[in-house]
Amino acid sequence: MNFEFFMPARLIFGPGKVKEVGVNAKSLGKKTLIVTGKSSAKKAGYLDVVTKSLEQEQIDWILFDEVEPNPITTTVERGAKLARENSVEFVIGLGGGSAMDTAKGIAFAALNEGPVSDYIAGKPGGDALPIALITTTAGTGSEANNYAVFTNPDTKVKKSLKSPRTYARFSIIDPELMLTVPKKVTASTGIDVFFHAMEAYVGRRSQPFTDALALEAMRLVVENLRGACEHGGDIRYRERMAWANTLAGVAINLSGTCGIHGMGHPLSGIYNVPHGESLAAVSLAFMRFNIPEAPGKFAKVAEVLGVDVRGLTLMEAAEKSVEALKDLMDSVGVPRSISAFGITEKDIDELAEHAFKWMTHNLEVSPKVPTLEDVKKIYRESL
Repeated sequence: MNFEFFMPARLIFGPGKVKEVGVNAKSLGKKTLIVTGKSSAKKAGYLDVVTKSLEQEQIDWILFDEVEPNPITTTVERGAKLARENSVEFVIGLGGGSAMDTAKGIAFAALNEGPVSDYIAGKPGGDALPIALITTTAGTGSEANNYAVFTNPDTKVKKSLKSPRTYARFSIIDPELMLTVPKKVTASTGIDVFFHAMEAYVGRRSQPFTDALALEAMRLVVENLRGACEHGGDIRYRERMAWANTLAGVAINLSGTCGIHGMGHPLSGIYNVPHGESLAAVSLAFMRFNIPEAPGKFAKVAEVLGVDVRGLTLMEAAEKSVEALKDLMDSVGVPRSISAFGITEKDIDELAEHAFKWMTHNLEVSPKVPTLEDVKKIYRESL
């Protein structure tokens, strides 16, 4: 076995932990920029809890509440400009993956000149302001890794900024913040957790450490996502989904994602499809394409999904994973075809060429590396 493990983010997990943000943040500075969405954190009262905790520790704060779903690079640059103008010493991301990713991007862009899209494209970057993250959804795992995903509004390319400086100094995972998340968002973010774990597990960068994390994360999603959707006010379901999310976030930090994300990102970048739903829509065809290359891994996925694999051959068990995942997605109301977003046969070539040009780093770590024609076929089978 040959692998490494590196996880510098301090993870603070448990109900009520959001009230401790000020105590944990006081070592980072005396002035912060709070990065959040346009309404949900305010309406739920979480922003007030955070600002009160900061004020108790004499930490001044400025609000940047312009984060959109599928955040764009120009939003990051506006936030970075605000951070520089106000000489903030650190950045707090409060919200789901979009808010946390934007906080990472702002912290990085505040100390690096030029468009943030240049650094996403591979330009070497320097330092970043210290980052603290508070997740309000069980999805993306951004609190546990250094990925920050943005769409360039000019090119429609959706890719990750990744830097050793974009790990959080600390992240708070408080399941109480997830009690008010709507069912649709719970389902979309929850299925994202499953794909993070499954792609880390079946992909070519998998390793023993992440296999253990990914299998446990998948198991937790299978056992708790339906409950979190139907009984959102039950802290037990929210807590287990939050733990699954963090486990999967650590797994992709080390092993990354593969072709499901590689083919899902163009759906979000070009058509603004919600991230988790974009993954679900291409997942079944992707699995059918890849099963022959990694039947043992997909047989284990089937088992985690609740398939009784006794008496089945390895390939038979692996093939059962597709139907079992379809049943899970149906049970929480996640769309499982790209046609649900208005995409038709005429759009396939554009999607495939976009994925093949910009998402090679994901496609090439899939169990079976697809050609351009393979990508078109998978999209076509996902209609």
